Amino acid sequence: MVKRIGRRGSRPTPDVNNYVTRQELETEIANRLVDPFESSYLGVLRTNDPLLLERGQGSIEIYRDLKRDGKVFSSLQKRQLALVGYDWTVTPITSSTKADDDARTMHDILDGCGFDNLCKQLMDALLTGMEVCEIMWTVSDGMWVPKRFAQRAQRRFTYIQDTAERPPELRMLTREDMLRGRALPERKFIVHRVNPQDDNPYGMGLGLQTYWPVFFKRAGIVAWNKRLARSGSPVPWGKYPNNAGPADKGTLFSALRALSSDGVLMTPQGMDITLLESKMASSGSISSERELAEYMDDWIAAVWTGEAPHGKGGGAVAAAAKERESVRLGLTKGDSDLLTETLKEQLLDHICYFNGLEPCKVYRQVKADEDTKAQSETDKNVAGLGFEPSEVYIQERYGDGWTKKETTPPAARPVPGAGPASPSFAEASGIQGQDAIDQALASIDDAELQDAMRGLLEPLFEAIEATDNFEDALAVVQKAFPKMDSAKLQSLVASAIFGGQAYGRTVEA
Repeated sequence: MVKRIGRRGSRPTPDVNNYVTRQELETEIANRLVDPFESSYLGVLRTNDPLLLERGQGSIEIYRDLKRDGKVFSSLQKRQLALVGYDWTVTPITSSTKADDDARTMHDILDGCGFDNLCKQLMDALLTGMEVCEIMWTVSDGMWVPKRFAQRAQRRFTYIQDTAERPPELRMLTREDMLRGRALPERKFIVHRVNPQDDNPYGMGLGLQTYWPVFFKRAGIVAWNKRLARSGSPVPWGKYPNNAGPADKGTLFSALRALSSDGVLMTPQGMDITLLESKMASSGSISSERELAEYMDDWIAAVWTGEAPHGKGGGAVAAAAKERESVRLGLTKGDSDLLTETLKEQLLDHICYFNGLEPCKVYRQVKADEDTKAQSETDKNVAGLGFEPSEVYIQERYGDGWTKKETTPPAARPVPGAGPASPSFAEASGIQGQDAIDQALASIDDAELQDAMRGLLEPLFEAIEATDNFEDALAVVQKAFPKMDSAKLQSLVASAIFGGQAYGRTVEA
C-alpha cells in the first residue's frame, strides 16, 4: 500500500485532491521519453542544439573547427588559463580529525596526477557544450589513484535512454556498433557539460553564438584578400581586331595568360568597358572588409569574455578597467564553481570510494588581487593612532620574509665640558627630569584648564547633539569651528612653553 503524504504536513489529508503519493514525488514526470517534440530512435538521444542539427548533422566537429580562428582560440585560452591560474585547495565536507587528514591525502593525490591540466581540458566544454576525459587508474602505496587523464573526442560518444526510471547512459561508439555503442564501466569517465538546456545531456556551448561571426569574418577576409590582389596587380587587357579569327584570339589569350594567372580581359577593338560603382561605396558609407572583421571580433569577445566593443568602452579608463576586471572575475568564479561540482561527483567521490576516505571537495579561491600600496597606507595610518601590527598579520598581508625590527633606547646626551661620567641634564640641576615635568604640570590650575577646554569644545558638542546623522554633524562642525574660543587654551600653552624654555636656559647657564 502506498503511503499518502499531505502537502502541509506528514499526516494524510481527508481531501482526495489535496495530496500526492510518495511515488509521484520521487518520480521524474516530464522526462525526455514523453516529450512529443523529442525524436529518438532505439533510445538514442540527440542534441537539441539547433545549429548542429541544421549545419552539422548533429556532429560537434563544426564547433571544434572554430578553434582555428585566432580570436576564438585566444578567448577560450583566457577563460581556461584564468581558471587554472588560481591555486586550488581540498577541504573536507565533514568536521573531524580523520576528515582533515583525508583532505591532505586527497591534495597529495591530485597534486601528483596533473590536476590543472585536467581542468584545462574539461574547460573545452565552454565551446562544445560537453567534454569527456578518461581516467587511467593505478595502485600507488596501497591506494587506487588516477595515473593520468586522457581527453577523448566527443563525437565518439552518445547517450542512450531506454526507460524513464534510469537517467541517460553514456556509451562509446565503435566500429561494431555505430548506433548505440558499447556500455562503459562505472567510475571510468569524467563528463563536464555546460548549459544543458532542457536537461539535454550533451549541453550547449558558446559555439552556438560563435559560429556565425567566424563564418562571416572568414568570408569577409576572403573577399578582402581578393580585392587587395586585384588592386595590387593590374588585370591585363587585350584588344583584338574585329576581323580576328580564332587563331589570332588564341594567340592574344596565351600572351595575356603569360602576364597573369589570376585573370585576363579580351575585347574587340573599339569596345569600351566601364565599372559602375555604387554612390554609397564611393562616399565611404559602406563598411570595408576590415571593419567587418573587427566587428565580428568584437562580437566574439563580447560572447566569451564580456568585453566592450572595440573603441566603445565608455567612461574613464580606470572605471572601464575596473569593470572588465569585475566581469572577468565573475566569469572565472562561475567556471570554477561549475567545474567543482563535476569534479566532486565524478572524480573525488570515486577516489574516496576506492580508498575509504571521508568525502571532500576541491575548489579555487577566486578573488581580486589586493592593492598592497593602498593597504600599506591604511596600515601606516592605523599605526599613527598608536597601534602596532603583529608579525603574523604582516606575514599574512605582505608574505613571508618579514621580522620585527629591534629598537634600542636612545643614549643620554652628555653635558658639554663634562667628563665620561658627567651627570645628565636633569641631574646637573639637582632636580630629576621627571620631577621637573611633574612640577610643571602641577603648577597649572585644573579649574583654569577645564574652563579653557569648555570654551573650546562646548560649541562643538552642542552642534553635534543637534544632528541625526554623520553628514549633518560634519556640516555643523565646520560651521561651528570659527565660534570655538581657544584664547584661554592658547594662553596656557604659551605660558607652559615659555616656562619650559626659561627653565632650560637657567639649567644650561
